[in-house]
Amino acid sequence: MAPEHVREELRVFPFSAVVGNERPKRALVSALSCPEIASVLICGPSGSGKSVLARSVTSICGDRRMVSLPLNATEDQIFGGMDIEDTIRDGKKRSSLSILSRSDGNILLVENINLFPQSIVHQILNVVETRTNVVERDGISETLACAPLLIATMDAEEGGLTDHLLDRFDICVFMEKIEDEAIRETIVERRLSFESDPISFRRSFSEQDAEMAAKVSVAGARVRYARVPEGYCGAISEVCTRLNVSGHRGDIAMMNVSCALAALDGRDFANLDDLKEAAMLCLEHRRNDADDDPGQPPEPPEDDREESGNDQDDSPDDDREGDRSDDPSESDDASDMELPSPPLSQDPDVSREEVFAIGETFKVIDYISNERHPDPATRSGRHDGAVSHERNGRCIGYRIPNGRVEDVALVASIRAAAPYQVVRDHSRLALVLEKDDLREKVREKRQGRDILFMVDGSGSIGAQKRMVAVKGAILSMLKDAYQKRDSIGMAVFRIDRAEEVLPLTRSILKAYHVLSEIPTGGRTPLTQALIKGHEILMKGRSSKESRPVMVILTDGRCNAPFTPGMKPVDEMLSTARAMADSGIRFIVIDTESGKLRFGLALELCRALNGTYLKLEDLNAEYIERSVRLAIDS
Repeated sequence: MAPEHVREELRVFPFSAVVGNERPKRALVSALSCPEIASVLICGPSGSGKSVLARSVTSICGDRRMVSLPLNATEDQIFGGMDIEDTIRDGKKRSSLSILSRSDGNILLVENINLFPQSIVHQILNVVETRTNVVERDGISETLACAPLLIATMDAEEGGLTDHLLDRFDICVFMEKIEDEAIRETIVERRLSFESDPISFRRSFSEQDAEMAAKVSVAGARVRYARVPEGYCGAISEVCTRLNVSGHRGDIAMMNVSCALAALDGRDFANLDDLKEAAMLCLEHRRNDADDDPGQPPEPPEDDREESGNDQDDSPDDDREGDRSDDPSESDDASDMELPSPPLSQDPDVSREEVFAIGETFKVIDYISNERHPDPATRSGRHDGAVSHERNGRCIGYRIPNGRVEDVALVASIRAAAPYQVVRDHSRLALVLEKDDLREKVREKRQGRDILFMVDGSGSIGAQKRMVAVKGAILSMLKDAYQKRDSIGMAVFRIDRAEEVLPLTRSILKAYHVLSEIPTGGRTPLTQALIKGHEILMKGRSSKESRPVMVILTDGRCNAPFTPGMKPVDEMLSTARAMADSGIRFIVIDTESGKLRFGLALELCRALNGTYLKLEDLNAEYIERSVRLAIDS
């Protein structure tokens, strides 16, 4: 039988056999060639070949091995901790060989890095950047050299990384969508050939892989002498400034990648083409601009941005008004340019219906976690997890028990007792645990929320085509909820009723189709909306421990009473106060705009004891900073 490393090698797809995706392949070759490039992130949808490409580098990386980090690995396994067996035998605390220790000088593969806890990702990136692994746990205190090349993969549909974590990757590339039928046919044929006879298939590409491996080796020896010409350093800084890149990691990564590309081409100095390619690899995930192309260095002395600004000034007024209507992140100044809202006493035209398009989507702030959570038993710093006081949920750590131990953390207890085994009586037991050794498990229970979007479809929302921006915001929040594994539903209130248009589901496709067909027109029956929303959430509540969320998007202009003869606004506020303690978390998103504002959405939010946001406040890319309160603060 073949050794394990040989069998593992046979399962690796040859690097040269990967079809297309030249930019991701170029990024990996550059990283293998330059020791200053510490991390590469490959993004793409499920089935796009991220893992196949990442694992294929073992066929061109020479003597370096690939060490995979399993998704279920513990912190002790990743970073190191006490070696229980050696400690029990010798009575002295000894450290274990961690996954990071094995990856020193090799390649560390982290698949689906976005599914790891963010604290783990932070620590891994710290080790990769500093080239040292500091271990401080279980009485072990040591600093170890650790310089792996980190290759990570991520499917953004399963949840993304924060901007800060993305910035810490030197290179980030995206798997291209291959639509050419001939190329897709070649991909399938090669995969089938590999599965039927991997040895012959690898042999057919061995010569190409050997050439690429030799090229990487030569470039690795040459890259230390490669330089970026002095005149190009200013161009790199100007590109990063133009793209509004935060910090200086982008500039440094672009310099290193440019040198690697030059060394791969057998040159000692980077040229303009190297800079363009490096910008594509290093700045795409860091850019905070709108339209600029990172592959085009600045062309001094002309300022293209001023010319584009003049072109906008020459555009007709009607076009500018239309652009503001479609932009959910418009400023207050832009809002002030809109026509005044109709007085509250004027009813919208009930007979007129209109279906508006869906506006531009954007990155959403953490609008749900901003609300204070009254139950300390379910507090958590993460959106999708809560510390469980029962014996279910994923174990995330251990603690010294306070009183009776209900859920013993066996490994942690053995680890605590290990140094004392040499002095304990083992006449009847191989391992002796005392009461002070016992540790208790800390469990985390993942909880998806039930979120109901209650959408105002009345004529007042459509009067200024505000529904375009509202739909764009809803779709953005729906995508955010889907990534966090929440169940999402939707109801619309207009004319004289509120109706459920989308039962609680995890399908973003269903939500998109429903959203695109929502009509606008008629009165604003807000009281009916509150009653209907309460009914939907209480009936579809997935867990007694979960707290459902109702997100109400409205301008608050209630003008359709639930009970004949009642004043609509008074009835709405009275109903809201009665529901404030119903167990539902209310978030009111004010869609009102223009100079004439009545502030009824804010009054509704106060009556519900909920969280108040303006529509523009949802856009994390538009506001400079969002203040996030801890759920239990």
